Amino acid sequence: MKSNYLQVFISAEDKEKADRILDSLLNKRLISGGLITNGPSRFWWKGKITESNYYNISSFTTEKHKQAIIEDVKRNSAEEVPMVWFVNIDGNIEFLNWVDENIY
Repeated sequence: MKSNYLQVFISAEDKEKADRILDSLLNKRLISGGLITNGPSRFWWKGKITESNYYNISSFTTEKHKQAIIEDVKRNSAEEVPMVWFVNIDGNIEFLNWVDENIY
């Protein structure tokens, strides 16, 4: 069993980009899987509040893939500032083994 498990959150500007990002990360075995959700979002951008419908990917990985995930998202996102963030997690052994078995 590896250490330093992470939940990965990635935002995408539309469904096509979310699918492209998720497929790329899966094909490279950097993440164990992904859930795409979407909904309205409001945020500060260039001095004003902007509203958009965003897609969000939630997945799981380990610390060793963090930089590779960031770089891959940057290559596959059209956003000026791609949103990628990580949260340390722990879980039951079966879940953590599943993460390990599905990433390289």
